[in-house]
Amino acid sequence: MTQEELARRLADTGLPVAYRAFRTRQDPPYICYVYVYDAQFFADDVMYYSAGHYQVELYTSAKDPAAEAKVEAALEGLCWEKSEEYLQDEKVYQILYEIEV
Repeated sequence: MTQEELARRLADTGLPVAYRAFRTRQDPPYICYVYVYDAQFFADDVMYYSAGHYQVELYTSAKDPAAEAKVEAALEGLCWEKSEEYLQDEKVYQILYEIEV
């Protein structure tokens, strides 16, 4: 999967989506995603596999299972790990999905 395909999947949620950050202020819920690092599998001096690690960040003003379900549906077929944090300064929940594509 390419970064463009990931962006399309996230856009299909119907929520506003941006790479890294929006240029203008957004009202939650919205999604940001960012490339974090690449991982390669090497053996016998040959690279067999390379995958990009991305973070998909869902921001909501209140706990929003429906928005989370939209993101999780967009990530169908991918392995992901999910964590949650409340950002007190911004008064939003950040639901973080770590994926490999």
